Amino acid sequence: MSKLSKPKRLFSRRSKTKSDVVKSSKTTVKTKLYNRIGHWNFKKIARYAFAFGMVIFLVTSYFWYTRLYMTPERRFWTALNNSMSTPSVVRTLTQGGSGNQVVQDYRFNFAPQRVVENRVIYTEKSSVTDTSVTTEGVIFPTEQYLRYTSFTNSRTDNGINSNIDSVLGKWAVQSSDNAEDAELNYLSEQVSLIIIGNYSADFRREVLQQLQQRQVYGENISTPVEDKLNDESVYVYTISVKLRDYAELLNKAFVTAGYGEFAPLDPANYREDSAVNGNIFVRKKDNAVVGVNFGGREERYSNYGVIKQVDRPEVSLTVEELQAKVQQLLQ
Repeated sequence: MSKLSKPKRLFSRRSKTKSDVVKSSKTTVKTKLYNRIGHWNFKKIARYAFAFGMVIFLVTSYFWYTRLYMTPERRFWTALNNSMSTPSVVRTLTQGGSGNQVVQDYRFNFAPQRVVENRVIYTEKSSVTDTSVTTEGVIFPTEQYLRYTSFTNSRTDNGINSNIDSVLGKWAVQSSDNAEDAELNYLSEQVSLIIIGNYSADFRREVLQQLQQRQVYGENISTPVEDKLNDESVYVYTISVKLRDYAELLNKAFVTAGYGEFAPLDPANYREDSAVNGNIFVRKKDNAVVGVNFGGREERYSNYGVIKQVDRPEVSLTVEELQAKVQQLLQ
């Protein structure tokens, strides 16, 4: 009996090598990765990436601008530039204390028209009287208007309490036959240690260049003191203004604005070494001038940039007639 031969294998088996396992694993990972990527919203991802990049750019730019580029000295000149590029601003003057006090608010409108609005609050308190008077005014280059809006007067000495109710709210006008005198009265309200107005970029650049080259504000503007003014963070700059140079530039600003020169500020009236010391307060958050102190005078600036149309009031009295009626009622 012949030996049975072993059947031949139809397929030969080959054990998997390490390289085969690695290749299979890579293929599986790629397949899973491709399947996952296929469900991604690339437009949405791109938008998120762009937004994130912009946030990083803005934050970086802000810190560069505020910490490196916007030095205290640059803030000073930026603030002066801002004061010369505003349609309007409010200046507040306060004199006296809690007993006898005068608070004056002036809104200087430079565009679209030249006009000053003011409000004056006068209070007087003593052991026997308590008086408060409020007036409003509208000042154009050729005439000015005035009215009383509030008057209170109380006494504790059994005297008669006066009132001017019959003339409250009535506008009066004071016109000037001399246009030059009217212009001088109008400009006198705008004289300060900063130039304010709504000037062109070229003029502002020229004035700032002259202020810097002549060191009109002195040499200490690079080292201000940080402080608070009306609960806001400010830089306080100590200045020493060269009056001859400053008067020349302020008059140039008045001429450029169409007012003409302000004769009392003729540079020839000042010696070359004439100077006035003071302080300029610059708000840190927006580089706006918010205060000017000099010679015992304290100016506060606010409400930059408001644009409004101011109409001439209807009047039935002159200022002289109104004042005569008030005096008569108070007697």
